[in-house]
Amino acid sequence: MRRIVASLVFLVGFGGGASYSEAQPMSPEISASAKPVSVSYQNLVTCFPELTDSRLSFKVDLNSLKDLIDDKFITSNSLLRQRKVQYLDAKGQQSILILRTKRVGARKLRTELILQRVDEKGVVTDQKLTENQRINPKQEIVNGLLLGAALQSDEFSYLDSKLNGVSLVYSRNFKIVQDLELTDKAGNRSLTCENQKNLGIICTCSKK
Repeated sequence: MRRIVASLVFLVGFGGGASYSEAQPMSPEISASAKPVSVSYQNLVTCFPELTDSRLSFKVDLNSLKDLIDDKFITSNSLLRQRKVQYLDAKGQQSILILRTKRVGARKLRTELILQRVDEKGVVTDQKLTENQRINPKQEIVNGLLLGAALQSDEFSYLDSKLNGVSLVYSRNFKIVQDLELTDKAGNRSLTCENQKNLGIICTCSKK
């Protein structure tokens, strides 16, 4: 567990077919390599050849893949859609803090704060908040709720729009990317990768 005062960063932005979950014929780039190639990597380069990188061929790492995507497809805007923090507050009470952001109209964003308590039986109860606390809360309100807290998980969900018409949806817990979906603007191809328990990183490709 970590004791920290969390800070909130809002970024603004925009936010998939046959399945390729089974092995596909290797591309020339893959077959030229003597190293073992994972099915997830085959699916990755089948869907987005732009992401060919031998460093991911044996085992796809989501953090490295996210960095590669950002390098090949430059982000124009990014929206933090949700942040969910599970923690023990300063009094030892099991709590959940949720921040949800959505568009209201063409340009305006609205953020809602939800605070929940979890009792010893696991029952979750929403806590009453004032309008100023709940809608578009200021940074100091969030900091105050998390002051002295022992964070158990800190999950972020983002929607990135890219300059060349590709969008990326991904989530991370602390600094570890948990899953991602990369889709082109026309929806003709979609790459989905997720960290599945007991199976590791699984990537599938869908094309129209």
